[in-house]
Amino acid sequence: MKKNLRLYLAAAFLLTSAVLSWSAFKNFALIPMAQPIASNSGDSIIFNTQMGHSFWNEMMVSLLRDLPHSRQINSAAPSYAMKAAGKHARGGIQNPPNLAPIVSDAVTPALSLPLASLPSVNPHSAWVEQPEPKTPASRLPTLPRNPQETDRVVQTSAATAAMPAVGTSFEGMNISSACGNCLPPDPNGAVGPSHYVQMVNSDIAVYSKTGATLMAPVAINSLWSVTPNSECFTHNNGDPIVLYDQLADRWLVSQFVVQAATENYAQCIAISQTNDPTGAYYLYEFDESADVFNDYPHIGVWPDAYYMSTNQFPNSTTGTVAAGAWAFEREKMIQGQPARYIMFDETPLAQNCVAGNCTYTPLGQLPTTLDGKTPPPPGTPNYFVETDDTNTPETPPATGFHDEMHIWKFHVDWNNPANSSFGVGSSAPSAVPGFTGQYAGAAGQPNFILPIADYLASGCQIENGPNDCTPEKIAPPQPAQYLDVLGDRLMFRLTYRNFGDHESLVVNQTVDTPSDPNTTGRNGVRWYELRNVSSTPVVYQQSTFAPLQDPTNPLWRWMGSAAMDHSGDLALGYSASGPNYFPSLHYAGRLATDPLNDLTQGEGVLFAGLGIEANTGIFPFRNRWGDYSALSVDPTDDCTFWYTNEYLAPNSPTDILPVDWHTRIASFRFPQCVSPSSVTVLSAVSRKTHSFAGTFDVPLPLTGGGIEDRSGGPNGNHQIVVTFAAPVTFSGATTSCGSASSTSTSGNAVTINLTGVPNASVCSVTLQGVTDGSSAPGDATFPVNFLLGDTNADRFTDAIDVSQTKSQSGNAVTGSNFREDVNVDGFIDAVDTSLVKSKSGTALP
Repeated sequence: MKKNLRLYLAAAFLLTSAVLSWSAFKNFALIPMAQPIASNSGDSIIFNTQMGHSFWNEMMVSLLRDLPHSRQINSAAPSYAMKAAGKHARGGIQNPPNLAPIVSDAVTPALSLPLASLPSVNPHSAWVEQPEPKTPASRLPTLPRNPQETDRVVQTSAATAAMPAVGTSFEGMNISSACGNCLPPDPNGAVGPSHYVQMVNSDIAVYSKTGATLMAPVAINSLWSVTPNSECFTHNNGDPIVLYDQLADRWLVSQFVVQAATENYAQCIAISQTNDPTGAYYLYEFDESADVFNDYPHIGVWPDAYYMSTNQFPNSTTGTVAAGAWAFEREKMIQGQPARYIMFDETPLAQNCVAGNCTYTPLGQLPTTLDGKTPPPPGTPNYFVETDDTNTPETPPATGFHDEMHIWKFHVDWNNPANSSFGVGSSAPSAVPGFTGQYAGAAGQPNFILPIADYLASGCQIENGPNDCTPEKIAPPQPAQYLDVLGDRLMFRLTYRNFGDHESLVVNQTVDTPSDPNTTGRNGVRWYELRNVSSTPVVYQQSTFAPLQDPTNPLWRWMGSAAMDHSGDLALGYSASGPNYFPSLHYAGRLATDPLNDLTQGEGVLFAGLGIEANTGIFPFRNRWGDYSALSVDPTDDCTFWYTNEYLAPNSPTDILPVDWHTRIASFRFPQCVSPSSVTVLSAVSRKTHSFAGTFDVPLPLTGGGIEDRSGGPNGNHQIVVTFAAPVTFSGATTSCGSASSTSTSGNAVTINLTGVPNASVCSVTLQGVTDGSSAPGDATFPVNFLLGDTNADRFTDAIDVSQTKSQSGNAVTGSNFREDVNVDGFIDAVDTSLVKSKSGTALP
C-alpha cells in the first residue's frame, strides 16, 4: 500500500506540475522582464499571501529568464532603483559607461517585533526548487583541457596526525521544520558569545551553544511583518546570510528579493537592536535594480561598511552577466538610522562581449569579513577577491602554467560618495595582448593580479549531466546520482585576521583533481592563505585537499568553508561524498607551526550522512546541493570552530518524492590554540645585547614563524619582551622549551627570561592570567622558533647562511645585519662564520 501511495503521489505531482507549467506559459507573456507585466485575477499564477512567497511564479520566472524573449533588448542598460522603506518609486540611474559609484538614497529603517515573538508555524506546503542562473561560459573550463593544465599542489594523502574530536554536535533545521519543501537549503550559520544562529532557505532559528533550541524556525520575511506592504515581507526568497558583527556586538541577517511584476529586485538586511539574536531588529530594504537580478549575495563585516558581492543576471538574455560590489552604511545601520549603499557595477570589466557572451566575465567574488578582536589598520579598504582559470603561460615572477587571483580594493567614502573607488584606472577596459583575463588602464582594474598554482576548474553543471559533478553512494535500483558543486566561484567566507605582525586572508573553492589509480578525477577543496594584504599581497600558501585515503572508497570534497583561529591554526569544513559513501560533513586543518601548503592534521568526520538526493525527472533540479556552508570562530575564546552544513536522512532507494534534507551544527577546537588576553598585544620580540654595539630585537610573529638565530650560550638563555596596550599583571609564565626562569615588568612591557632552550626547536611562551585590572584575566601566548645560524630565517642553516655571514665579516653591527653576529659579542667576524658553518645541515622540525 505504501508503495502504491508513493506512485499515486508521484502521478499527482506530475499532473500538478504539468497543469501549473502550462498555466504559467499560457498566461505569462514572453516579454522583456524589464517591462511591466499586467497583473489581474485572470492572469495571476498561484500566490499564497500567507506564505509571502509566490512559489510557482518565481520558479517559472527563474526558468523563463533563460528563454529567448519575443522582443529582445540588444543593449539594455540596467537601471538601478533607489527608494526609502515603504515607498515603491522606481529609480532611474543608468549604468555608467565606466566604473563609477552608484549611490542610493538613505533608507529609513523600521523596528521589528522581537524575533522570538514571531509565529513559528510553517506555512509552506508547495515544492520550491530554485535553479541556479546559468554560469557564463567564460567561467567554465574549455574541454578537452589543455594538456599543460595540471594541479601541482594537490594533497593526495592525509597526514597521520588526527584532527581534534568533535565537541558540541546537534541537529539544526530540516526540511520539515523549516522551509517545508524547498531545494536547496543553502545552510548558513554564525556563532556569537552565547548563541548560534542558523539560516536556511528561507527560515531562521536560534540555538544555545549546548544545542538547546532557543527559538524555533520562523520565516525570515516575518521579521518585516511590521511593514506589510514592503517587498521584504511579501517575498521570502532565500539565499540567506547571517553574521555576528564582533566589533558592534550585533547580528546581521539577510536575504534577497526576486522581483515579480512591477517590483524591483532588492536586498533585505536586518541588524539586531542588541546582542540578543532573538530580540528586535532594525529593518532595511535596499532596492537594487528594476531589470538586473543580483544573485548569490555574500556579505562581509568591515569597520566602515557591510560589504556585499553579487552575481548580476540581466533580465535581457543578451545582457552581460557580471559581478556587483556593494557597501552598506554600517555605522548608521547598527544605530537604526537611515542608511545608504554605494555600488559598483562591474559589467564594464567584461571583455569581448557579443550578445551577452564574453571571453572574460568578472564573477564569483567574495568581500572580506573580519574575524578576531583586532580590526584592520585605520582606513584599510575592503578586499574583493576572485580566482580565474586563465591558463596563463610562464610570466615572471610566476613559473610555469598558472592561473590568477584578482584582488580589488573597495574604498568607501560616506562623506563624499563620489570619492569611493573600486580597483584602479579610469579608461575603458583594454585586454592585455597574450594574457588571457588580464587588462590594463581600465576603470576597476584589479589592484593586484597574483599568480596562483594552476587549478582544474570544475565544469559541473548538474542540469547538463553528471560530467565532473560529485557522485553519491550508489543505491540500486536508482541509477548513479550526482550533486552540483558550484565550481565557478569562491566559497563563503573570505576571512581576514590581523595578527599584529601580519594580516592574513583565507578562502577556498571547489576544483577538479587529476586522474588517480582509482578514478578519472575527483572534486577537491583548493584553499589559499594570503599575506601582506595592506602592502603587496602574496600567496603565502595554497593547496588542493583531495587525499585518497582508502582506494576502495574514493571521496569527492566540495562546498568548503575556511577560517583561522586566534593562534593562526587553519580549518576547513566541507561536504564529502563518493560512489560508496553518503554525502557527509567532514573537516580538516593545520596548525600555525606546521609545514606550509598541507592540511597536516588529517581529516575528521563531523557527521556521517545517511541517505542520497535523487534526480527524479519530475523535479529536474533535485541534484542541487546547498550553495554554501559556513565555518565561524567563537568570539568568546577565538579558538573554537563552529560548522554547519547539510546531509540526507535515511531513504529507501525507491523513494523518489521525499528529499529529506537535514542540517548539522558542530564544533571543534585545536588544543594548541590559546585564547587571547583581552588586553591587546602590540609586539613580541626576542631581545639580545650585542656587547658595546647595543640591543637588537628579532620580531616574533604572533602566530609563529619568528626565528631567533643568535646563540643562547651554553645554558640556552634567551629573553622575550612583550609589549601590551596597557600595563598588566599576570599570574605566571611558562614555555614549551626549557623553562621560564624569571619575569619582570616595566610600564607596558613584560620581560620573560628563558633558560635551557634547545637548538632547532619550535616553542611557545605563555603569560597566564593577563589583565589590566579591568579586563577578565586571559592567557597570552607567543610562538618563537630557535635555530642557531639561520641568518636568513628560512628554517634551514646551510651554505646560504654561511655565505651571508661571511659577506658581513668586518662590518659594524647595525640594525640591518645584527643577525649575522650570531655569538652576540658585538663583532661580525670569522668566529661567527665558523659557528654558522658548524650548524650547517640543521633545520626546524
